[in-house]
Amino acid sequence: VAPPTTPEVSITVGSGITEGDSATFTLTANPAPASALSVSVSVSQAGDYGVSTGAQTVSIPTTGSYTLTVATVNDGVDEAEGSVTATVNTGQGYTVSSTAGSATVAVADDDVPEISINGGYGVTEGDNATFTVTANPAPHAPLSVSVSVSQAGDYGVSTGSQTVSIPTSGSYILTVATVNDSVDEANGSVTVTLNSGAGYDVSSTAGSATVAVNDNDDPAPPPTPEISIAGGSAVTEGGNATFTVTASPAPASALTVSVSVTQSGDYGVNTGTKTVTIPTSGSATLTFATTNDAVDEANGSVTVTLNSGAGYDVSSTAGAATVAVNDNDNPAPPPPPSSPPIASINDASANEADGVMEFTLELSHATDKSVWVYVGTVSIKYNTAVHYGDYKPKSGWVIFAPGETQKTFEVVVVDDRVQEDDEAFGVLIYTSLSATTSTTHDHAKGTIVSDD
Repeated sequence: VAPPTTPEVSITVGSGITEGDSATFTLTANPAPASALSVSVSVSQAGDYGVSTGAQTVSIPTTGSYTLTVATVNDGVDEAEGSVTATVNTGQGYTVSSTAGSATVAVADDDVPEISINGGYGVTEGDNATFTVTANPAPHAPLSVSVSVSQAGDYGVSTGSQTVSIPTSGSYILTVATVNDSVDEANGSVTVTLNSGAGYDVSSTAGSATVAVNDNDDPAPPPTPEISIAGGSAVTEGGNATFTVTASPAPASALTVSVSVTQSGDYGVNTGTKTVTIPTSGSATLTFATTNDAVDEANGSVTVTLNSGAGYDVSSTAGAATVAVNDNDNPAPPPPPSSPPIASINDASANEADGVMEFTLELSHATDKSVWVYVGTVSIKYNTAVHYGDYKPKSGWVIFAPGETQKTFEVVVVDDRVQEDDEAFGVLIYTSLSATTSTTHDHAKGTIVSDD
């Protein structure tokens, strides 16, 4: 009888497992042993999954196969994926397959770090805001985590998304710088929010954190109010002229402003320097009474001018305002038209040697019109002077300008060098325009005194 064939032992595996499950191996003896066959197996692991490693003996029954089960531990530690390997050792009564003497089952880690973040104490602008980013469990290798940085206020923070790397210790300190400016502003804050990413979960209760940032700048002094004034509608004498005085911005407390009041015309306005108090609402109304007299006069006005003073500036474009005041009195009736003046002429005399005799024409009163008086020489009955021999005849218009009441009419007399008595001629007012002619002095006698 031929001796029995020595069984060849091989080992195979099933599917990969997750930590906490059991890795299974199938050992097969070919041919099946005639009786239970003891086989030495060494178990090892990659990673730390709580496997009971080392050599152990399994017994392959006469069916020819045996299932080896190796337990793993679900440890709650984030770690690299690992494996369990079973290797058939040489022994008596069997040989080890040259192609299937060892088998490995992959072990997947099921511990995903949960990332949380906590903020440090509040800071003053210019200091760094700090945040602690924590992975639980700690990662088996540095873990990249995405965060978003934002700020409330304007403290010079570098905002936006960035990546931090959590080391295997499990925590990372994130530092965010702020800028110490010189601007007074409201207190603010810096917020860091965890973004979702690969290889970790974000905490549902600590996915963001905020650090308060306190401003350290003194507030700027309140702006100096600028005072302007606006006038109301025109009024009729007897009404009140109103003006609105405005402070911009409105004062924090009541503000006293100096004004000067003047008038054009005489409407009984209380003029001079006054003060007005502008309340915190920012505006005040000034009222100035006018007097309703019975005098017809030109329309006038009331003007209020802002004076410079403490605690305010005067507007460069609205520092004064004027309200028109209209007169309501009818003008006096015009004087009745004056009667036309009366034109008259006076007697005159002259020596032959004088060469000229001057007659004076007069108007009884001045007038605003030009007056034209037509006069001419005439002969008289007694001591008659001879035309051209003793005087030269003359006639024409004598014109009085408006306002004039006296003019002269000159007649040339002739020095004939003949010894004779005094002689005479007449001058007559023939007609007058814009005047009447005197009924008693409408003619004059001109006496030529002989000097021979």
